[in-house]
Amino acid sequence: MTVSDRVNDLIFHPKISNSLRVLATTIGRDKTYRAIQYFSRFYAYILIRNGFNTHGHRWAALKSALAMGRKLLRLFKPFEHLQLAMNSAQVSNGHKFEKWTAVARQLSYAGYLTFDGIVWANGIRFLTLDPVHTVRANLIAQRFWMAGIILSVANGIVKINRHASSLKELRKANSSEKADVPEDVAYELQALSRDHSAIRYQLVMDVFDFWLPASNLGYVHVNEGLCGILGFISSVMALRLQWAAAANKKV
Repeated sequence: MTVSDRVNDLIFHPKISNSLRVLATTIGRDKTYRAIQYFSRFYAYILIRNGFNTHGHRWAALKSALAMGRKLLRLFKPFEHLQLAMNSAQVSNGHKFEKWTAVARQLSYAGYLTFDGIVWANGIRFLTLDPVHTVRANLIAQRFWMAGIILSVANGIVKINRHASSLKELRKANSSEKADVPEDVAYELQALSRDHSAIRYQLVMDVFDFWLPASNLGYVHVNEGLCGILGFISSVMALRLQWAAAANKKV
């Protein structure tokens, strides 16, 4: 195999191609930047704590730059969450608690990103806010973020319990060893199991993310290093979903 063949194989490697598909999407880039941002937050904390201030401040600067850049990527995302809220509100069937927690969650995220955008606009000096209003806008953004996560967790817990009950009933009704499980029932079991796993996955991400706004608001004391690790893990989990979607695989 020649050098050009090796280079060609490397450039067109399936993982490289899938990485490019992920990075071609706004959400893929956002989650990638988020993972690097929170790793930088963790690593800067470790370096500064151990006396490597110069290197620590370098990573802290990277964290801040990525955080500001991600705000630009999410500038029009409140409209997406408003559309999702309206779509959820128009669902006629289903459970009311799940419906309205889904609506409230999307409205909370829309509020969070709106005020986060105001903070960004002030940060680049497009808007001029005095320090008091800047702090207030950031606090409101963090409260909306935390409210959205809490609503997402509540929605997920109720869904998990409902799915678990449905799975139990279906398995009990088709537990006879003499007869094969009907194809439609097998398909329903598979779909419920897949949804159940997806909800649990999202629930874990929400639990990791909860500590970030809670810490920013001063409700809990979580140091920069732990915040960085929690944010990094949830970012990698979200990035894994985007990777699977780009590869047309189920997580």
